[in-house]
Amino acid sequence: MDLFFSSLYIHVPFCVKKCKYCNFYSMPIKPELENLYIQSLFKEMELTKEIPHLLKTIYIGGGTPSSLTIEALHSIFQKLRNTFNTEQNIEFSVEVNPATIHEEKLKIFREYDVNRLSIGVQSFNDRELLLLGRIHNSEEAIKTVNLIYNSGFNNISIDLIYGIPEQTVDSWYKSLKTAVMLKIKHISIYELTLEKETLLAEEINSGRIYLPLENELILMYEKATEFLHSKGFIKYEISNFAKEGFECKHNIVYWRREPYLGLGPSAHSFIGKKRFHNPSNILLYSKSLSENKLSFIDDGEINCLEDLKEYIFLGLRMKEGILVDNPCLIEVFKRFEEQNLVKVSGNRITLTDRGMLVSNEIFAEVLLHIDNCPVCKQE
Repeated sequence: MDLFFSSLYIHVPFCVKKCKYCNFYSMPIKPELENLYIQSLFKEMELTKEIPHLLKTIYIGGGTPSSLTIEALHSIFQKLRNTFNTEQNIEFSVEVNPATIHEEKLKIFREYDVNRLSIGVQSFNDRELLLLGRIHNSEEAIKTVNLIYNSGFNNISIDLIYGIPEQTVDSWYKSLKTAVMLKIKHISIYELTLEKETLLAEEINSGRIYLPLENELILMYEKATEFLHSKGFIKYEISNFAKEGFECKHNIVYWRREPYLGLGPSAHSFIGKKRFHNPSNILLYSKSLSENKLSFIDDGEINCLEDLKEYIFLGLRMKEGILVDNPCLIEVFKRFEEQNLVKVSGNRITLTDRGMLVSNEIFAEVLLHIDNCPVCKQE
């Protein structure tokens, strides 16, 4: 098995306050937990640094990495610099929240060559931010973008959510226009997913607030695609738009199924055709590392059939699509082409804009075909 990775993800499991819709592993930040986390993370770095690697991307996400103290950020960046081998023109991304970023932290980022910041804005509408349980308002978000630009960063990404309770097509359009006005280079748009056991799910299930209708969600996605395209953004993935040259190299690693290592509680890894992850529990994660053992949980090696499925549903997310040599599968995709959901050019398969709207349904049908097709199983 070829053990090598080219990208590194670090999960920071802390937030000032958990958002109503979030089911990522995170908890309120406390000094004793921050110290435990850093000690464990450093041990994990030491135990994994000998795996052959040459990093072309680093991504620190969460949670809220910018909720860490300046001292913690400094020590993590210093440890990274002293532990892992990196390419000269590495993409180094950090997620930040408008309520937890300030000039001094931005100076630390600059000092350690962070060159891409992803801001969890979600909306430029204060009512929508309140419904999501965000701890910032639209004015703070705008000020944060300007502060980051003035601090010397040019590669800025923001996340926006559509399908928020009480959101309208008009309010969504206004958030998109604000993002473009701020000269953002990369915009990720995500349809709100109602996760079980979240506060937002409880509020919606009780009937206190309501989600937009399906036809409104379709209009929101179409409006975003049309508007951002008119402003020079390329939709290089179902949910991601970028000015040319500002695509997120780290996320492309995931979609192309290139090898990456994930560190921190709940982080996932993919190396040598194997997937594994850390427990979503900082105490379990730290206990193993205190005993000088990695806390990785083995998800098993990917067999040929799983390999094909992953290649399809991850690769088709991207504008470039996938290459398929299997005539049986090509015929399946041609059926979707008749509905203007897929484009088949020789053996290259890509989703149309309309196909991206119903991508999950397409993936489900293709994967079901693979499971039931003797020809595909032999490939």
